[in-house]
Amino acid sequence: MNMQLNGQKLDSYLLGAIALVTLAVFSPVLWHEFVNFDDSIIIYANPHIKSGVTFNSLYWAFTTVYETNWIPLTWISHMLDVQMFGMHAAGHHLTSVLFHVTNSVLLFLFFNKATRAPYRSAAVAFLFALHPLHVQSVAWAAERKDVLSAFFWLLTLNAYLGYSEKRSMARYVTVILLFCLGLLSKPMIVTLPAVLLLIDWWPLGRYTDAPDGSVIPARTVVSLFLEKIPFFLLSAGTALITVLAQRNSGGIVTDYTFLERLSRIDVSYIEYLEKTFWPGRLSVFYPFVGTPPSSLLVAGSLLALLLILMTVVLSRKRYPFLVTGWLWYVVTLLPVIGLIQVGDHSIADRYTYLPLIGIFVMMVWGVSQLAEGWRLPRNVLGITSALLLAGMICVTSLEISHWKNSFTLLSHAVEVTEKNWLALNNLGQAYLNVGRVDDALWCFSEAVKAKPSSVLALVNLGALYVFKQEYDRARLVLSQALNYEPNNEKAKLLLAVMAQQK
Repeated sequence: MNMQLNGQKLDSYLLGAIALVTLAVFSPVLWHEFVNFDDSIIIYANPHIKSGVTFNSLYWAFTTVYETNWIPLTWISHMLDVQMFGMHAAGHHLTSVLFHVTNSVLLFLFFNKATRAPYRSAAVAFLFALHPLHVQSVAWAAERKDVLSAFFWLLTLNAYLGYSEKRSMARYVTVILLFCLGLLSKPMIVTLPAVLLLIDWWPLGRYTDAPDGSVIPARTVVSLFLEKIPFFLLSAGTALITVLAQRNSGGIVTDYTFLERLSRIDVSYIEYLEKTFWPGRLSVFYPFVGTPPSSLLVAGSLLALLLILMTVVLSRKRYPFLVTGWLWYVVTLLPVIGLIQVGDHSIADRYTYLPLIGIFVMMVWGVSQLAEGWRLPRNVLGITSALLLAGMICVTSLEISHWKNSFTLLSHAVEVTEKNWLALNNLGQAYLNVGRVDDALWCFSEAVKAKPSSVLALVNLGALYVFKQEYDRARLVLSQALNYEPNNEKAKLLLAVMAQQK
């Protein structure tokens, strides 16, 4: 009884530490402004969101593909923010931070209950909560769908854990319903059924009853897969709706051939790993450099991935967590790895929010196993972990500071990336909003240099030339915009305005 009480106290202390530290580290976000990077389109200039929760806004949320997304629960969460906080950015940020804190706690609860390893589970939760790559998902008000869908993902995992311990139809239906809510928040979680099969392997050990895990009856594998069929059907339906929505609304980019996209996949997996272990020069947007990766880079990345996979497979009996961790990372990144190119970014920090859990599991359980094998004193591992955590908090706090406002965010993006046409364009708009016309002109000009085919930057530059009454330059730039997009209404309107002034 005493040991159980001590265990419960330890769990409570760890849970409290995770929540309080995460809240403390991300609390500066509450003083941040909205940023000129989708916040206007998604929140404060969106009439459906600004109206709060009404019958019409709810109808819009469930029946409309907006900004290439069908994510009704995410829209409703923004409406609720407006209902409670109006257009005060602090309230919107508070909701995202609280979701992130809750997600970190739910992650700890799942692994702690599944493995009975509180310190390791806490380490995974801390890495998830405080990693710099996760700042974008939390500090960016418009990216609510990340933390909201992850909330339902983690609730689903915890409910599934309860179902696996005591199976019943009520628990099974609960798992399905929670998964549905996640799909209504962000379609990226379509990979959850595959992850359920992975956690059946480890940590749940549902594939076999043999003590050493050596015997895996075929009927067990089949039954576990059949159990997931409703989940896979829901995922398939959501994936189809998402692809059609993206295609019909112009979200799918066709500027790159299938072979070019295919060649980037293994490189992207390695890039995300590189940023996981060395999270420097992070940006809100990473533009394509314009040329596909070299054959040497593609081959090297593919070889590295194959070596990792081979190591994981060969050590599956001794270190089963490696299988779950690695395949969790690979599978959950699949929808956004670039096979179907959505948007103009090459990679995105926000895409790692759930996938990195797999890498964190590999790191924590792997290091712990090595420490046990080397018989390192517990305090050595504890002190080392604390120092690493402190260093990570410093880097994360610096990354959070970049999200203070449009100028800090976009200036940093321009500084740490090359030819970042979108950051330059949005920074120009931010300057224009405060009357800094010359700075805006420089930004729009540089954006066009970085990407001459950017209609957005060309039209903004042309509009500014019209404002400055430099009509010859305006006509040249706006004509270029119409060459790329003949039906651009704003460019046509500006040219018509100039024609009337002759």
